[in-house]
Amino acid sequence: MAKILYRYNAATCQYEPIFLTSTQNTKRAFAFIGLSLLLALTGLWYYNARYPSLDEVKLQKENQKMKWEWEVYLDKINELSNNLNRLEATDDNQYRVLLSMTPLDQSIRTAGSGGHEPYVLGAKDQISEIKSSYEQLYRILNRLDVESQSVAELEKEINKQEKKTSTRPAMMPIDNRQLIRFNSIFGLRLHPIYKDWRNHNGLDLTAPQGTPVYATGDGIITATEWRGGYGNAIFLNHGFGFETRYGHLSRFNSSSGQHVKRGDLIGFVGSTGASTTPHLHYEVLYQGKYVNPINFMYRDLKQKEYNKIIKR
Repeated sequence: MAKILYRYNAATCQYEPIFLTSTQNTKRAFAFIGLSLLLALTGLWYYNARYPSLDEVKLQKENQKMKWEWEVYLDKINELSNNLNRLEATDDNQYRVLLSMTPLDQSIRTAGSGGHEPYVLGAKDQISEIKSSYEQLYRILNRLDVESQSVAELEKEINKQEKKTSTRPAMMPIDNRQLIRFNSIFGLRLHPIYKDWRNHNGLDLTAPQGTPVYATGDGIITATEWRGGYGNAIFLNHGFGFETRYGHLSRFNSSSGQHVKRGDLIGFVGSTGASTTPHLHYEVLYQGKYVNPINFMYRDLKQKEYNKIIKR
């Protein structure tokens, strides 16, 4: 039963019921609906403003996770850059110094080799932090290319230096235990046979007939033959401008064109050619000029170390 409203009538001194017309009822109904709708919209707006939707909550969590991952990614980029800085410094200040190589100019390292195309980011990725990180990564990749080429160059130089070291004449051509006399006269001297003054372009190592003669460095034998005053002689080309010659041999233990290593047995002491007693005439040439072999005879080499070389 609907609630009846009353109104006091002063003329009759009585309360009389109020009867609304249909128009009034309609207006009141629309007013109630409008107010209810306004309250509902206001409540919905307040809820959305105060409490995000499930999709927004999920998106916020994903964004936070991506932010953490991006920070980890940036830390790794910075760590990579720092490690690369240390590697470049070691390359320039240690390896290249030891190998007598010129350090790379900083402009070469920062410019890179051009092997990588710059990253092209879409409009949505043009965020300053993301763009800066991609540019940093691009620079690191180019620096890595340069360092990779530098390492290859270092390896090539190391191999060259190792080969140069192994080919350089650097030991006595006969065992010290079999050495009877060491004639260290290099240059002008009175020839023991011809009795005139002439240059002596090597050193004479007197040893018993048949004493083994060893190659003093890696190389290729270019001659094993009779060479006038040398008698039976071996010419050994070591490369890098070095050549050694072994004269007055009794016989050969090698042949022309043969590759030999330091310490290989190549011949035997004799007294062939212009010689009065069994000995080895040993010469060292650099760039076609005679040099004193004494500078290439490491006579302080311990016997045990020498034995290892000749008995490989």
